Order: sequence, then structure tokens, then C-alpha cells
Amino acid sequence: MPARQGFTLLEILLVMAILVILTAVSLPSLQSMYGDTRVRGAGDEVRNAWAEARSRSIDSGMPYRFAVNGGSQYRVAPDTTEFWDGASAASDTDDGRAMIGSLPKNINFAPSDSADDSSGWRTVVVFLPDGTCRNDALIVIETDGSPALYVRARALTGIVSVKTPRQEGR
Repeated sequence: MPARQGFTLLEILLVMAILVILTAVSLPSLQSMYGDTRVRGAGDEVRNAWAEARSRSIDSGMPYRFAVNGGSQYRVAPDTTEFWDGASAASDTDDGRAMIGSLPKNINFAPSDSADDSSGWRTVVVFLPDGTCRNDALIVIETDGSPALYVRARALTGIVSVKTPRQEGR
């Protein structure tokens, strides 16, 4: 009897079925792992923007505000009407004093009870020239399929921390 030269159709279908089942089982966990990484990256981006606001405040000797507009945009600028009235807030450029950024796609700031100002920006935190903040600040970053992330600034020290709900004790 001669040696077999290939595989039967049944063998190929069986292997493909096993691969489909393994993919279906592992895909959700891989997607959630990737989503968590994206949320953590967004948290790092916000922490860096807050560090930049604090640094600019200390360097310039004037308060700097971090505010959000809509779901994922944020802005850092001096806490003066020159930068936060309707016309100036609409024309955002990084001129060395004001900068704008946004979170990655499908990652948003959680809605808040605080009201937007006349330009549509919601103030989250104001950093003072002595390195502190006006008030304790908390912003929540969220996306579908991953736990939210809490970015918090302490008023007395200006120190920023990023935590998950489990680390936050919620």
C-alpha cells in the first residue's frame, strides 16, 4: 500500500474548527486587555497634561486651568478671561501658554455634575503658582469593556495620582 500524500477534507475541517473555537474563547480576554492598556495610556496623558499645567503655573507665576469639552477634548491655559471667553477658547493653538489635546478614540471623560462655562469648557482643576490646586480634583476616564480610571489631584500638595476603581476602594 502506497504512503499517504495529503490530508483528508475531514481532517482539515477538524483542525479549522479547533482554531475557530480557540479564537472565540481567547478573543474577548485579549480585547479587554488591549482596552485596559488604552485607558491607562489615556490616564497617563491626562497626568502629563496636569503636570504641564502645574509646571506652567509655577514658571509663569499665574494660575493654569485644565478643562474638558465634550467627551474627550481637554485644554490647558492660564486661568484668565483672555483664554477662557467664548472667542479665545474656540481658537485653540499651543502658543506656549495654551494647549489643547484629546484622548484616544472611544475613550472619554465621564460626565460630571459641574456645569460648563460660557465657552463650553468644564473646569476640572486649577493649578496655582505655589504648586498647589484650588480644590481637590477628580476626573474619571472610561471606555466600553474596561474598568474606569480615576485621575486625582490633591489641593494641598498638587500631587497627581492615577488609580483603578479597585485601587480607589470603590
